[in-house]
Amino acid sequence: MVSGVDIAIAILTTLKIITGRLGLPPIPLIVCTDSYSLYECLVKLGTTAEKRLMIDIMALRQSYERREITEIRWINGEDNPADAFTKATPNRALERFIESNKLSIRVEGSVQRPTE
Repeated sequence: MVSGVDIAIAILTTLKIITGRLGLPPIPLIVCTDSYSLYECLVKLGTTAEKRLMIDIMALRQSYERREITEIRWINGEDNPADAFTKATPNRALERFIESNKLSIRVEGSVQRPTE
């Protein structure tokens, strides 16, 4: 997940330059996960026994504290289109997205900080 967020931050940096030059409002970075345990670790400062995973969680928390991440959402697993890339038997979310050009995601939990 951390590498995905790193890529998103890199893309967002480019988009900030473009939107800034065009006088458009900034685009927020909203991180979504269907893993409740990861969501809990991120938003409630939980921990895990896995050292490698804890390093990733700390990197994500640091990005959130630096306001690189606007919001963290826990989403319904059946709505996660990324399953098609990570699971042997994925849900049909990516297929539905490609067929309809619409993405429907049920948010199970969310933490959004107030704007400055």
